Amino acid sequence: MKPAAATTSLLLFFLMAPVGTLAGPPLRAIPTLLHAHSSWSTGDQSLDQLAARARAVGVEAIFLAENHLQRYEYGLPPLRGLLRYRVEYPSILQKGPEAFLKAVEATNGRQKEVLIIPGVEVIPHYFWTGNILRGTLTMYNAQKNLLALGLYRPEDYWQLPVVGNTAATGWGPYSLWLLAPILLAIPGLWFLLTFRRRRIQLQHFQLTERRRMVGPGLLCLGAAAALLINNYPFRDAPVSAYDAGAGLRPHQQVIDFVSSRGGAAVWSLPEAKDHQIVNVWGLRATIRTDPYPSDLLRTDRFTAFGGIYEDTTTFTAPGQGWDQLLLDYIHGVRKAPAWAIGEAAYHYEGQAGKRFGEVQTVLLVEKKEPSALLGALRAGRAYALRRIQDEGLLLDRFQAASPGQPPAEAGSQLTLGAGDQPEIHAAIRSSSGRPLKIQACLIRSGTVVHAVAGETPLTLGWKDAAQARGVRHFYRLDVRGPAGHQILSNPIFVRTT
Repeated sequence: MKPAAATTSLLLFFLMAPVGTLAGPPLRAIPTLLHAHSSWSTGDQSLDQLAARARAVGVEAIFLAENHLQRYEYGLPPLRGLLRYRVEYPSILQKGPEAFLKAVEATNGRQKEVLIIPGVEVIPHYFWTGNILRGTLTMYNAQKNLLALGLYRPEDYWQLPVVGNTAATGWGPYSLWLLAPILLAIPGLWFLLTFRRRRIQLQHFQLTERRRMVGPGLLCLGAAAALLINNYPFRDAPVSAYDAGAGLRPHQQVIDFVSSRGGAAVWSLPEAKDHQIVNVWGLRATIRTDPYPSDLLRTDRFTAFGGIYEDTTTFTAPGQGWDQLLLDYIHGVRKAPAWAIGEAAYHYEGQAGKRFGEVQTVLLVEKKEPSALLGALRAGRAYALRRIQDEGLLLDRFQAASPGQPPAEAGSQLTLGAGDQPEIHAAIRSSSGRPLKIQACLIRSGTVVHAVAGETPLTLGWKDAAQARGVRHFYRLDVRGPAGHQILSNPIFVRTT
């Protein structure tokens, strides 16, 4: 940052600061890359190389989202476990979460500049429909994924209730049913060990023939072996890949599981889509994931969602899905708000046109430590950012204030008395100090109530009308600039008593 730009920003901050702004510990902005893959799954860089890459571009923390269990399979009925085709990619369950967590700890121990937070990208449920012989076989929702961030115990990874993860289910009555084919070994052995006597009458005398019943015995033993191989490991997965009616139940189960373990559950790339045709052994199958922003409104208690990423998004536009989700929260329909994050979905440089550090989540924390970063993410003290390698926008301030009240930051609530007029303040600058033409829109409960255009550094100040008793609403900020520059703040809630 250039000295002149820093001085200007600091002066603006003090001139605009209402009473109480400087009370309490100051919050520090930590540029973060959220959703990165390393060589532990499908990335091409080691954890140390990712940390070095982050230092080079000013990123101070990385939230990993390695593949949890990226295994796809289709089996022919009735022996789906035996007559199946499987495709599997490197994942944490394949390599072992114990080793993964130790590697993260070791990387953080070797260097302190870039914090590495462990996490995984989860496929809660994919399912098949159609007929493989007719060419209509289709796999749905292989990319309708959640991120499970900040899980530090190996058992949390083993027990994630997702399709294909038989380690997540314990032994139970159903296991006895899956083991039941072993009973076929009893008649099989009986047939092989028992002689069948048959009398043969010749012209002048009679013979008795003793013969083992090899055919029936081998049939029983073969059936037992086939069924046991089909049923192994004798535990059912939390949800079946052939259950087309599961809906969003598997996704909500993952959200609740991650939350109960102290992590953050994040809906990944909700408006991305995937459609491809594959051929295996001359047989055709379709792989399809449709955009699913409406599913965010049908699930609850997740921490955040991808609000900015390298794709066209509409969910965060004024009056669209995110605003409806937040309105549902303040009206008591939902148990938790959901925050917007910048989702990098980074595997390697140039993949899908992506470059390291161009999509960030800036977290506001008192201390730079893993628990503080995770806490800021869960509390919504963050803004999503899209930038270019050499330059980006910075949100130095976004607050709602009222005389006599300490100001509220993103993710928190300002409580007013009847008749009070809340004031909204924001300050935006460029990281290089160069003037950039931008437009900042202030959105109140889904409607743009104030917009200002100009060059950075730019300040926004706006006073709302007097508030009636019992009113609840929220403010959020959307800033756009050239070359795809964008800032998307998380909301500040306001309640009048």
